[in-house]
Amino acid sequence: MEVAIRAERLQLAIAGIGIELTSEGAQLAEEPVRQLYEPFLRSGPVDLALRIHCGPLPSVMAEEVLFDGPENRWRLSRANGRYLFEIFGTKPPHPKAQVALVECNLRTGEVYLEPQGPSRAPMWSLVRLMRPLGELLLIHRLAQYRQGVMIHALGIEDRGQGLLFIGRSGAGKTTLANLYKEHGGVKILGDERVIVRRGDEGFVIAGTPWPGSFFEVSADVVPLRRTFFIEHAPANVIIPDGVTTLLRLLFPQLFLPFWHGDSLAFALEFTEALLRSVPAARLGFVNTPEVVAFLSKEVFDVGGD
Repeated sequence: MEVAIRAERLQLAIAGIGIELTSEGAQLAEEPVRQLYEPFLRSGPVDLALRIHCGPLPSVMAEEVLFDGPENRWRLSRANGRYLFEIFGTKPPHPKAQVALVECNLRTGEVYLEPQGPSRAPMWSLVRLMRPLGELLLIHRLAQYRQGVMIHALGIEDRGQGLLFIGRSGAGKTTLANLYKEHGGVKILGDERVIVRRGDEGFVIAGTPWPGSFFEVSADVVPLRRTFFIEHAPANVIIPDGVTTLLRLLFPQLFLPFWHGDSLAFALEFTEALLRSVPAARLGFVNTPEVVAFLSKEVFDVGGD
């Protein structure tokens, strides 16, 4: 009996970077959180093309380990002139769950996944593919092509302008997202991973499919108007500070390509240029709706709605 070959083709655009995913012989699994990727499903130029293979993982000999992230369950090596990404399961004993061989120009690659689901049917998971592999490729590609960086931050689109709120876990990114959600004309780009890159007329920010607790994202790319380093405080207050201090606050919130010296150097230069070009300050805020009106007056010189 002849069996039809099932083919899947998806195109995503994240911060203007076109990613094409193709597979043969396997179908895309239905997943509740796959809806987070729907805003990013856009056709257009392809910057990174990945072919998906669903089945046994190949055995590839690593020539040189470039970076080992055991706490995040992944490892990057070099093999046969390509990047070798190995992704491991999150549950003990952490078996290898994914292998990717990607050209060093980060334009094409082959990804090998174990079948998704208890029946081990030929299905693959977009969510498992894109996190962490998709994140790692974007982080590296942004820096290697001198385009931008990914930051642990909240991105807001307000009146067509971008506001970037940077802070460690617990600083209040999701809290601010919930406060902003109640205001019309405001869009949440993401409360966990936001991309900053250069646009035609300056810096822009863009959402990614990887939210934090807010669980809402947008694929919009908007001009960056202000940057704030946030912290909880007894009153809403803007605290001016120097670039050196703000860089110290920013550095731990960057997703950096530590495995590639030139890309790492660019990311650091880029973030310093960002802080010198776009107005930035510390923001102490209270978890009440008044902070949105406070920021509207600070940023747009208008009262809240």
